[in-house]
Amino acid sequence: MTLVIVNGESVASDSRKKMVQSAAALIGSQGLNATSFSDVLASSGAPRGSIYFHFPGGKRELAKDAVRLTSEQVLAHMRACSASSAKEVLHHFVALFRHVVEATDGAAGCAVAGVTIDIPASDDELLDDAREAFHSWAALLAEQLEAAGVVKESAQGIATIAVASVEGALILCRAERGGAPLDAIARQLSLLVESRN
Repeated sequence: MTLVIVNGESVASDSRKKMVQSAAALIGSQGLNATSFSDVLASSGAPRGSIYFHFPGGKRELAKDAVRLTSEQVLAHMRACSASSAKEVLHHFVALFRHVVEATDGAAGCAVAGVTIDIPASDDELLDDAREAFHSWAALLAEQLEAAGVVKESAQGIATIAVASVEGALILCRAERGGAPLDAIARQLSLLVESRN
């Protein structure tokens, strides 16, 4: 929630939060370049004047916040995992993305990927943000796999494979308008950890 000063008094406003949530969803489903401030305003219901008040850095600032929000949501989901086996850890990780795909008939994707794909390779700042998001997911997943009994070196590799597989599967889910690709990688990830035991 953002505090805005009006006539000397602070007023709670959640328009910024709604705009970031809308931007994350839109970027995930249509990419950064195809997402306009007008789209974000229409989706969030925020007033037009809030664009440059909340995002003086423009669309790049909004993209950074969408990446940050998406990453925080993924990490929160992962931290809620109470699985005791490596197979269950991976199932929990994939389940978040499966839920998103099912809720949108495969149309939704990941805002982090949507930003990464649409920015030039020379955009170090946004690429650093995206890289940090992906690395944080893989690091936490590796920790969880280790806690479930997977050897450290294997856990790190499996975690990277899982993150890359889910991101790739989201693209395939969009093309196929359904979750079959996520189901396929979930099965293969399960086989991968079973073969390590």
